[in-house]
Amino acid sequence: MKMRFLVRTCLIVLSLLPAVSTQRDGSSVVGSDQPLIASPGEDVILPCHITPSLSAVDMEVRWYRENFNIPVHLYEDQSDRTDDQDSDYRGRTALSIVRLEEGILSLKLRNLRPSDSGVYSCYADDGVWNGQGKTELIVRALGTQPSISMDSTQGEQTRLVCRSEGWSPEPEVIWRDRDGNDVTSLSSTTVQRDSQGLLSVSSYIKIKQQSNVFSCLVRSKTPKPDWESKLHISSDFFPGVSGWMVAFFLTLALSIGAIPLLVIQWRRMDAMERKLEPMGK
Repeated sequence: MKMRFLVRTCLIVLSLLPAVSTQRDGSSVVGSDQPLIASPGEDVILPCHITPSLSAVDMEVRWYRENFNIPVHLYEDQSDRTDDQDSDYRGRTALSIVRLEEGILSLKLRNLRPSDSGVYSCYADDGVWNGQGKTELIVRALGTQPSISMDSTQGEQTRLVCRSEGWSPEPEVIWRDRDGNDVTSLSSTTVQRDSQGLLSVSSYIKIKQQSNVFSCLVRSKTPKPDWESKLHISSDFFPGVSGWMVAFFLTLALSIGAIPLLVIQWRRMDAMERKLEPMGK
């Protein structure tokens, strides 16, 4: 009798295993298909969940970046494990136990730093089934208004420098001449990182006598406002005829040439008014 009961029990358990396996195999871990953009010092929640919804309270939940074995956050045996956690993230991460019951694996990351930018992997494992999703984080800082100045004189050419600081990630620098032409290919740019992880850019370009107005655009690679500065180089700096003088004399010549035409037109209108005077009486 006991043997029959044991056999039946085993058969029932074995019959349930495929159903449990199917439930796990049909689930997946989903991150974010769009990058998250935040600023230094802010808090952010990196989204991740199991679909269809499945409790992750008894699972291993691991967030990491490049190295699987150095987690940004590790939840295992129903508790947070900080022994192997990346030291840069200690005290700055949190998972919600209540949300884990709903299959929500989202990670809260506090006090963002520029170095936090990157792709984060969200991994869940129950010993039989596992899944992984990814979320990209961009910690964006808009730098200062760029400044343009004379850097040095080398022979007959002068070098301008455009400087801006406090950027994250690295911005794009675009130079344009007085006619709006892109002359960035003629420039060279250097980038330095400060103690806070923010970037400072210095872009250099050699200018020729024929051009006397330059603009420097420092543009964020994320969808945020741009900064632009312009520099007008005085005609006293370069010998010879400057562009504004050419424009002035050209305008003056056109004005003088138009005077006879205006006089002729005025005389015609005066003669026409005299002819119409008798008709109006």
